[in-house]
Amino acid sequence: MATKPIFVVDNGAHMSKSKMNTTTDKIRVVPNCIMKSKFYPRRTFIADQIDNECPNKTSLYYQLPFQKGYLVDWNIQKQVWDHLFGKIPFKSTGLLMTEPYMNLNFIRETMDQIFFEEYEVASFARYDSATLSAYQYEQDTNSNYVLVVDSGFSFTHIVPFYQGRKILDGMTRIDVGGKLLTNQLKSVISYRQLLVMNETFIINELKENVCFVSLDFQEDMKKARLPLSENPYAIDYVLPDYNETKQGYVQSAVSSNNNIDNSKKNLTKQQQQIVRMNVERFTIPEILFRPSMIGIDQAGIAESIYNSVEELPEHIRPSLYNNILLIGGNCLFPNFKQRLENELRSMIKDDYPLRITLPEDPIMYGLNAGVNLTNSSDYGNYCVTKREYDEHGVAICHRKFSDNC
Repeated sequence: MATKPIFVVDNGAHMSKSKMNTTTDKIRVVPNCIMKSKFYPRRTFIADQIDNECPNKTSLYYQLPFQKGYLVDWNIQKQVWDHLFGKIPFKSTGLLMTEPYMNLNFIRETMDQIFFEEYEVASFARYDSATLSAYQYEQDTNSNYVLVVDSGFSFTHIVPFYQGRKILDGMTRIDVGGKLLTNQLKSVISYRQLLVMNETFIINELKENVCFVSLDFQEDMKKARLPLSENPYAIDYVLPDYNETKQGYVQSAVSSNNNIDNSKKNLTKQQQQIVRMNVERFTIPEILFRPSMIGIDQAGIAESIYNSVEELPEHIRPSLYNNILLIGGNCLFPNFKQRLENELRSMIKDDYPLRITLPEDPIMYGLNAGVNLTNSSDYGNYCVTKREYDEHGVAICHRKFSDNC
């Protein structure tokens, strides 16, 4: 089974990452959605067509297959899959795809039926990103325990594992993800400066470029109130106009204020659309650690990890604290890992070890783990073949995928 080609897809609510297990090709990353542009009203852009065929990305209208973390629009999702799969010969190629955490049974059964009956895949397996990541972490460290923290587009999940199996009593979901942070930043900028409620693509890019996690929130708030010449956080972000500038960029708030730093682009300040970022740079990611800031009655990431582990038997708590794995796009905020370490260290017992692992690429970690799993000698135990499905139906999918979680 390990030598057969398997197409691996991390089917996220925001981006879909994919790779064939038998090649060294670059990972393909495409938006998991359909988009429309006011500049091309008769055209629908599927997945990465927006990057290749739409020169102006202002006021994009998104049609998402996922809502609140679950796959709800199969028509949109199938168009993205058709575009992604292209001409893959699935009759001789298997498929490994991720699914949402705590997925609903009827969604699972629909996925099984679509891939076996419509795409006619040679074999199929579906697991959530945490399960694949835990598998890879255990292979790398030989540890029986791992606590996966997956902070992605829709939610943040905390999932403890023992020998590759979830410890369900310790699973926690926080209703804060990258989508909420981007929407909050759009609201703040629209209220204070410039109406950008329709500019999801541009503001998401802005968030990823300039936001960071504060290590001392109150002290950073004091610094952000200083005059521009003394303020270490105030910057001006020049929004792309998709004529002269295709990518937003940062310029100094002081030099912009003095109207002297326009040499980078042949545009006057009056022609540029500039957003001044100050406290927003760290108050937006702060929501991950304090959801109550915007009225969400839940604990932040550090406190949720603590609550999750403390719900479990005392003898396994040190092992979980010593094997925390961070995955998901929000973990890429500067200072994220250090802030989490600081807060957890102040909560847990002094004699408990604390080790937090942030992979080099936390977004691709689950996909790479899936590729490694498909190349392992025991992958046959994790997947269902077309022959098995024809004989037993969706029941064998439910049984085999549940047994390995």
